[in-house]
Amino acid sequence: MTRRKMIVSGGLGFLGSEIAKNFFQEFDITIIDNLSTNVLTIDDLARICGEISYKNMDLANMSEEDKIWLNTELKDTTIFCHFAAAVGVKKIDQSPRDAIINENKINHDLLQLLAKFKTRLIFASSSEVYGNQEDCKEEQSLQIGSPDTLRWGYACNKLMTEFLIKSHEIPHIILRLFNVTGPGQSPEYGMVIPKMVRDAKRDGRIQIFGDGKQTRAFCHVKDLISAMKYLINEDRFDNQTINIGNDKNRVTIEELATQIKLTLDKSIKIEKIPFNHEYSKNSKDILKRSPNIEKLKSFYTPKVTLQEIIKDIVQGCDE
Repeated sequence: MTRRKMIVSGGLGFLGSEIAKNFFQEFDITIIDNLSTNVLTIDDLARICGEISYKNMDLANMSEEDKIWLNTELKDTTIFCHFAAAVGVKKIDQSPRDAIINENKINHDLLQLLAKFKTRLIFASSSEVYGNQEDCKEEQSLQIGSPDTLRWGYACNKLMTEFLIKSHEIPHIILRLFNVTGPGQSPEYGMVIPKMVRDAKRDGRIQIFGDGKQTRAFCHVKDLISAMKYLINEDRFDNQTINIGNDKNRVTIEELATQIKLTLDKSIKIEKIPFNHEYSKNSKDILKRSPNIEKLKSFYTPKVTLQEIIKDIVQGCDE
């Protein structure tokens, strides 16, 4: 019996590589990555997954040869997991123009090919599309900020991709991800828990912005993978949008820093600094963001607690 085939864009990044690790026994996996923000090499991944195909390719700047290759690959691809994107608030703040332009360039060619072959698409959107809101529901109106703050270009790009997927009539599931994290996630681009853990261990201090009352809800990557296994193997949520997060892990940034401090060392200092000491005027802090996951809970309830997430990341940092 011929095995199903899955392509994962951004497959050497944190989320993409987790997909490969967890689905290689069910699918023949092909990885696409341009190595701009990878956390693994293809050799690292192959040691876990065994035989795996890899294409070093920038989807935003495909050559004619690249397009021919992708056109051929998609003919027998069952699922395309589209997880290639700019990573982290810091990365977007450093190059907002590149993030905006590249996302548009990726969609121009890729979505046309997916539509041509009617390839089933799992797209990693973002909770950023909700703006500053709590109890965010998939069907509600969105509140993206002013274009004078270029950070919102990332949210607009994700939302435009959602529109394009639907306008191309590509069979799909759109995942709006709320602070998915875990061991192996890089601290380099402002990922909150990995950065706090690294800074605490390296410098003996954790920096938080403003008064630390900003709220987030953190979700372990294991819970994302468990939800994806259901979504991929069932057809109940085809052509729908689903929030992926953990509403039980809602916490202020100050509370999060305190939990990390107590997990590592009570002598660690927590420092409050202005947001724009670290980020440019192109960025703006999000004051509140948490998911409504009633749709997710109709088939899967996230299981990993915030304390377990912190301990898992701390242990991963020690390895």
